[in-house]
Amino acid sequence: MTTFSAGPQALGYFYQARVALSLLLESPDEARLRVEALDDIEISDAVSTGSLSLVQLKHHTGDTTLTDASADLWKSLRVWSEQAKSTKFVLDNAKIILFTTAKITAGSIASLLGDMKRDVNEAEKKLLDVASKSDNQSLKKAFEAFKGLTDSQRKALLATIHIVGTQPDISGIKKKINQQLRLAVRAEHLAPFSERVEGWWNDKVILHLLAKEPRYADGITGFELHEFVASVAETFHDGSLPIDYDDLGMADDEVEANRSRQYVKQLEAINTPARAIQKAIFDYHRAYNQRHRWLRDSLIFPEELEKYEERLCDEWERYFDHNFSFVDAADSQALITAGKAILRWAELECDLRIRPRVEAEFVRRGSFHILAEKDPPDVCWHPKFADLMTQTMTAAAAT
Repeated sequence: MTTFSAGPQALGYFYQARVALSLLLESPDEARLRVEALDDIEISDAVSTGSLSLVQLKHHTGDTTLTDASADLWKSLRVWSEQAKSTKFVLDNAKIILFTTAKITAGSIASLLGDMKRDVNEAEKKLLDVASKSDNQSLKKAFEAFKGLTDSQRKALLATIHIVGTQPDISGIKKKINQQLRLAVRAEHLAPFSERVEGWWNDKVILHLLAKEPRYADGITGFELHEFVASVAETFHDGSLPIDYDDLGMADDEVEANRSRQYVKQLEAINTPARAIQKAIFDYHRAYNQRHRWLRDSLIFPEELEKYEERLCDEWERYFDHNFSFVDAADSQALITAGKAILRWAELECDLRIRPRVEAEFVRRGSFHILAEKDPPDVCWHPKFADLMTQTMTAAAAT
């Protein structure tokens, strides 16, 4: 029985995305990057001529050397030879790069096509010699494609090829990305900052590959990446926090599962409309996840979160005492009206922020609902909610 592993192929895809991110990070705003286009990675500069770079990637996890008869080398040459012959791009305007994690030995074909001690003529001789003498049937079509070029096509192609060996593997390229991002944030925030940048990038690469959103059908620009990096970096500065769940959705069954929770019962006690309850469930869900991620990434400490909740409770008490402490406890409609006003204040008028520059409203709204969920609740909308709950439980027990 033969066992196949998708591990190396999956690593190759992740490696491709990371290398693409690293390349665009060091490119100008005008650059545009595409994946799986003319090559693994394609980068063009809209304002410069002769700026098309085609990047082929070869990733290995072990100790590997790129030899003259290596499949990595010849499979790449086959692709480039066929593209050159079909004139899919103009060789004079392109730079073809092979990035490989493999080592390159001095005097090899790969070394002759590198950036140091480059000798295109000698590389051509060696390539033709391998293509003519090798009996490797698996590379036969690659040999034929290279030999099938005219002399001028072959020389023009080799003049554009640059082979770069001993490149970082998938772990190493992550370290390189972190180095590229390091100047944007403090060292203590680098890991969560880098995680958010790479997460955003992977989403954009998927949209680009799907080609369903016109904005990304032609690739991702350096300007968009650089602007996103700058905007996220700002959220790691003093007085701010990154917002990750502003548009986090919920499945219908998740929404329904929340309807039996206490914070929802609180909303129902003051006859809150169904749509407002659903929005409250979303706010609770987003705030809950956002707060936990901040804690997980050590961007805030539990003490800061506790102080924020204490401030919310204090403001709720002040608002309630000033406006509704004298509501007639026997007037059920007056109590509901008071509860609606308190909820409106908490959701639309209160402007308490966990930090001065955190403007996402769901953080405050959801935190109020988290406080309303506690047992016993730290905040209530209906002034007599505790009594209502006692009555309900007593009736249930009697039944």
